Amino acid sequence: MPASSRLQPPQASPFQSAADATRSFVASVPPDTRCRLEVKVSSREGMLLLCAVEAALADALPKRGGQELVWLSGAPAPGAHRLRLQAFGPDNALIAEATHEFVE
Repeated sequence: MPASSRLQPPQASPFQSAADATRSFVASVPPDTRCRLEVKVSSREGMLLLCAVEAALADALPKRGGQELVWLSGAPAPGAHRLRLQAFGPDNALIAEATHEFVE
């Protein structure tokens, strides 16, 4: 079959990708060390992206901890979405961080 006619698996939406990245990040940080999570998104669809991240946090966290969700207006580029996750421990010390970019 020619390469141009091969079926490509559908790409996950940026919202699903952000939710998956959030769940993975939360799972990678030991719960007894994190006191607060901070999530920043930069995207033209920032509110929708924040909703996807908030739903992922609600599913991933056993109880509500301190969390801060921030929408930075504007996008890094048209069709691009940036997600920055940070976990803070006691005394507000940064214990983990991750940045992801998704392009439509």
